[in-house]
Amino acid sequence: MSTQSDSGSNVAEVVDATSSGNAKPVNIETVGDFTKKIHVEISTSFLEHFSEQLYSSPQKAFEELISNSWDAGADFVDVRISDDLDASDATMCVLDNGSSMDEEGLRALWHIAFSPKRSNPIHKGRPVIGKFGIGKLATYLLASKLTYVCKAADGKIRRVTMNYGDVERRTGDKDKLFSELDLDIFEVSEQGLRDALDGVHGGETILELIGSGVKAPDEGVEPSTEFGGAMTPLQKDDRATWTLVVLSGLKPVGRELKLHVLRRMLQSALPFGSEMAIQVNGERLISSKVSATVMKEWQIGPDLGITSIEIDASEDEGGSPVAADMSDGATTASPAEVKKEQIAITFGTSPYPHVVIPDIGVVTGTVRLFEEKISGGKSDERGASNGFHINVLGRVVNQNDPSFGEKNLSHAAWARFRMAVRADGLNKLLTTNREQLKERRETKIFRAFLRKAFNTVRSVYDSDGSVEMHDGGDVLVRSLGVVSLNPLRNVVSETLETTVPLAGLFDETGIPDRAAMRKAWRDSTAENIKHALARVNYERADDEQFVKFRIRDNTIVVNKEHPFVVEHTRSRAEKELVRTVAMVTLLTDMYALDAGVEPGLLSEIRAYRDKLLRVRALQRRQSGLHIAKLLLKTQHESSNSKWMEAAVSDALRYLGFQVTDMAKPGEPEGIGKAYPSPSGPEQSQDNPSPPLYSFAFDAKSSKYETAATNNIGLDGIAEHRQKFNVDYSLVVAPGYEKGAVSARCAQLKITPITGHDLGKLLEYTVEYGAISMLTLRKLFELYDPETTANWVANLGDELRQSRPFTIDIFISALKNLKGRIPDVLRAGQIAMVCRDELNVKIVREKDVITLVSGLQVLIPDLVGIVDDKIVINASADHVAQAIATQLEKLRDEDDSPAVN
Repeated sequence: MSTQSDSGSNVAEVVDATSSGNAKPVNIETVGDFTKKIHVEISTSFLEHFSEQLYSSPQKAFEELISNSWDAGADFVDVRISDDLDASDATMCVLDNGSSMDEEGLRALWHIAFSPKRSNPIHKGRPVIGKFGIGKLATYLLASKLTYVCKAADGKIRRVTMNYGDVERRTGDKDKLFSELDLDIFEVSEQGLRDALDGVHGGETILELIGSGVKAPDEGVEPSTEFGGAMTPLQKDDRATWTLVVLSGLKPVGRELKLHVLRRMLQSALPFGSEMAIQVNGERLISSKVSATVMKEWQIGPDLGITSIEIDASEDEGGSPVAADMSDGATTASPAEVKKEQIAITFGTSPYPHVVIPDIGVVTGTVRLFEEKISGGKSDERGASNGFHINVLGRVVNQNDPSFGEKNLSHAAWARFRMAVRADGLNKLLTTNREQLKERRETKIFRAFLRKAFNTVRSVYDSDGSVEMHDGGDVLVRSLGVVSLNPLRNVVSETLETTVPLAGLFDETGIPDRAAMRKAWRDSTAENIKHALARVNYERADDEQFVKFRIRDNTIVVNKEHPFVVEHTRSRAEKELVRTVAMVTLLTDMYALDAGVEPGLLSEIRAYRDKLLRVRALQRRQSGLHIAKLLLKTQHESSNSKWMEAAVSDALRYLGFQVTDMAKPGEPEGIGKAYPSPSGPEQSQDNPSPPLYSFAFDAKSSKYETAATNNIGLDGIAEHRQKFNVDYSLVVAPGYEKGAVSARCAQLKITPITGHDLGKLLEYTVEYGAISMLTLRKLFELYDPETTANWVANLGDELRQSRPFTIDIFISALKNLKGRIPDVLRAGQIAMVCRDELNVKIVREKDVITLVSGLQVLIPDLVGIVDDKIVINASADHVAQAIATQLEKLRDEDDSPAVN
């Protein structure tokens, strides 16, 4: 038996040490008994060039391992990544239930730049992604050691470890081909694997999965249909094979991997999530979706109506790889020399809608135009949303370039446009990193098709009619005389003669002579009643009215800063609808006054209507502070209890709980579950992803300052805990009667909290970042309203003291960065300013990201975050003023009296 291991240690020495009682600790890179060698030829410079040049981020490099699982025919992948990647023993692991590798398979694995996948493009019924045989080398960017542990069809468990550090040490000239590297194959026992996984993050869970056969979760995921076509018919056999890949000895780039970015990237890049379950640190990933309202949708096929496209036939096609963010290529031909070529496009509906593009083949998918922008803002939380999403063999290849190389797409429709395209025929054009395309004729044809599809959508968007509503009176007059403008004429005339009958109904500025204005008004409208109404405009107002009539130029003015207007004018269609609502509202008020409705009564009606508009606006805006304001506004609306119930559900979601709304007879308002990472409870076959804890919650509104004990229904709330098998009970109300509630809540183990204090928790989340699920668990062990209120107040003090990076420090850092903002900065730059210039030594990059994540929902127009990049759109003073204004608005709401 050979005694040479991959790390240079002697197997015999290990055995002798074991027999003498001085055994070296077994780890994942040393476990097993030597069987054979694998010969590898590779150079350090090749590794460096390959990993650093071909992969744009550590997340993209790591994704190669997931793609390999897909190619192996896996239907389940479990990813385990250490929480602290800076730790010396940090690891990254990928376990899948694909076909795995025996000795010959492991030998082929390390045959660099050769892949059997190229000659076998279909594996187990699935089109494979890899074709170059070098994707595994992306791991060189991340770690010093790469270990494969495989259980192949013969039932044996084998290990191979590539020690990249050994390659670097043994290669004198980094550019020289190192042809004397041998990797050893080791056979591993089940006990040896168990011992070795003790030092791997998530090792215990990995062993449990292996013990159960690495089976995919029973619960299905709704298939993603936006790319069209049919699901891949995986032909998986029953042999319990699996592959575990472990990265250890993480390099600086590997330690920079962002887990949340990886999750988001996998969700958007691997839409085959319905065909291959992916689990990251116990969390099942679901393909990202855009939840915005769709204005119009097309299936790629006959729906689009594209029968031909045009390309520039005079361009030099070339043959070099072209990055996805490059244009089609510049031409030196003069305009007279440019030749255009027409390309015919065919389409069909069987077995599903599709088009056939010459030299590319069948293309499927969907094209959607949304009513509101889906780029920027909240879309950043779910990854790139608008643009082209090109899927090749089940994987999106242009995550970093939603324009796919096309230019001049800044039209307003682009921010509302999403085209999901499945085009497997592009696989032959992909370069080694699978993020770039070779510039060929087919590339130009495909881009021309994408642009024509976008132009089709843009035409629909532009044809929605003018956003402006000029000659509003004429529009009504042309409506067959159904609506008369005489009430408007009469009320304006009376107002100019006497006084304004109702505050906030008119804008009387710019009228030097009321008598002359009245005469001109009456003469003009007598000649043609349509002159009574000239236009409807959006403008800033000097008060808080939703709409008013400006007499000097016969204009209905919609207050563009009214909350309802702000929240419901994000699209062209919404703006037109709000204009119509405003016009109808104002003319109805004119009719009421003209018909003799008492001005005082009409004023009350207008105030109630305005209140409804503002509540609806708050319901739509789902930021922490606005939910807190909504809690304060709705907790006294006893006649509309559903408002508060919805606000409580939103508040708990914002705090990080997974909430299921219920609110049927005999049920609580909802069930909340806490899923921290890593998961605390032990998994079981029946419950593979248990929450850390769960609770039933109820919301009780009251028109008084406190809710009466007999109206809260504490006995029923306690029954919900038992009926729905949850750990805790929570009730939210404006306030509680002293004495009786405390005693009864303690007896029934129910946590009472006020809407005010629940709102404070949201405020803390905005100001200091997310509150851990373990911290919030302490709340559910309190049964007295006063104790709960004190706990919330003390938590605020603790967060202020424990979070090293506060809003004040953030503003100071921005001031020190004067000259470099407004701009986009890395979180690490801001952290460095805090440490080096402000002497706040404990601020780290993650502290900056945590704080800014809260601020971007507070002042989204001025501060944002994309991955680890901080977007600052204003000066430090402007940002500080905006933060202070928003926080003050919330605190003003705190002082609002109860409704009697």
